[in-house]
Amino acid sequence: MIIIRKFEPEDFPCVIDIERQVFNEHDPYFYMQFYETCSDGFIVAEMNGMVIGYVVGFLTKEGTGRVFSLAVHPAYQGRGAGSALLKELAGIFSNLGAVEIILEVRSGNIRAKKFYEKHGFYQTGIVEKYYNDGENACLMGLILNISK
Repeated sequence: MIIIRKFEPEDFPCVIDIERQVFNEHDPYFYMQFYETCSDGFIVAEMNGMVIGYVVGFLTKEGTGRVFSLAVHPAYQGRGAGSALLKELAGIFSNLGAVEIILEVRSGNIRAKKFYEKHGFYQTGIVEKYYNDGENACLMGLILNISK
């Protein structure tokens, strides 16, 4: 069973391990800065007492939900943790008044693009040479259902 909960500082080593296995792009201490500045949008997925995934997001100055990073340990991908994390974050954004969620994904990461499309995201643009290695980013967005 997957448990979704807020990030706690003791989760830091697991989050960094997952980030390195999935992306290996960000300074590990960037995540602690996120925890210190926007802890409401830092969520982990846990299975059998072990952190298997995380999502980090924040509300922009314009009031848009922004997904900074979502990752699930490779051994646990395809089991619903990513979907549960995204759904939880979308709920938080909606409760904070956001009407849209935005994110970017590597142009070549077809699996991630399909994952987000499955959850209603659509491509809104491309940023050329966005990533450190020169790969383009696909910008994606989702309009939240704000009817209560």
